[in-house]
Amino acid sequence: MHLFPNFAYKTLASDESLEYTSDLDAEKARTVRGGGQTKVSWKAAVVITVLNLVVLVASVLLFARTYYSHDHGLNGDYHQITPYSPVLAEFDLKPTTRKINGTLFPPRDGGSIARKQPNPESDAVWEEWELTRIYPVSREELRKMGVDPSTAAKLEDDVWGLGDDAYASIFDVYHQVHCLNSLRRIAYGDYYNLSMARAHTVKQREIHINHCIDILLQSIQCNANLDLIPLHWVETQGYPFPDMSINKKCVDFEGLTEWRKANTIDMDKYVEVMKMPEVGKPGIKELPAADQYYEYWGYDNPNHKPKAEGGHGLALDVDSNL
Repeated sequence: MHLFPNFAYKTLASDESLEYTSDLDAEKARTVRGGGQTKVSWKAAVVITVLNLVVLVASVLLFARTYYSHDHGLNGDYHQITPYSPVLAEFDLKPTTRKINGTLFPPRDGGSIARKQPNPESDAVWEEWELTRIYPVSREELRKMGVDPSTAAKLEDDVWGLGDDAYASIFDVYHQVHCLNSLRRIAYGDYYNLSMARAHTVKQREIHINHCIDILLQSIQCNANLDLIPLHWVETQGYPFPDMSINKKCVDFEGLTEWRKANTIDMDKYVEVMKMPEVGKPGIKELPAADQYYEYWGYDNPNHKPKAEGGHGLALDVDSNL
């Protein structure tokens, strides 16, 4: 019986082989250590990647929310082409494409009231459109509109019950309709007993009419569309004739008119309580009147007088014309 049955002698390692073995052990140690580092780095990469994904998703959601609220929310398209108005967040304009009536001669159904001869029924519609209806806005909304609220007409809470932050505003579109109606009434001056030739009113009427023409022109220029009018060959016409019945993007004007009536204040009460007394109201800051106003009526102009003399002390090149 052998005590060490599997025993066998082996050759002793040389110095060279010992050095080689030492190198292998060192490399193995480095490999083991490197594997640990790789494992740690992999975990860190996963964490960083997850964090990046979270930030990316949050950014996309925030952008989508902002984009939707401004561009695809209520009246989203109009936020890009109109200045700030609080009404954009309150009334759905419901823009739709429809063909307008641009025929030269009246359509068989008579067309809109703009085509009709003056009559009481049509006049009632025009009068509602151009009626000054007051829409309350806040100081912050005025500022967003680019308006200094310090001289804005306040709707006092003890009178209107609208809180301590309500100021008077009107809809510009209905002022434009008023201007159009003013031109219409002048065109039918005999019916409305109006004339541009009356000596005692000619200058005042000229000022008003020219103001209205300018308002309408500026509105057309500011809202200039790129709609095209096709030309057709038409019997009896020597040159191509325009077909002005084209597609337009139109808002719900009738709906807006009804919404305005429901969301503005009592105008009879407004006329009664908002008139400025002859002596003014304590604590009310007023803007100076236009130089042209004093010139037209022949009144003494305080605008450019020194404050020590009861004037406003405005420089001569300052125009207070509203």
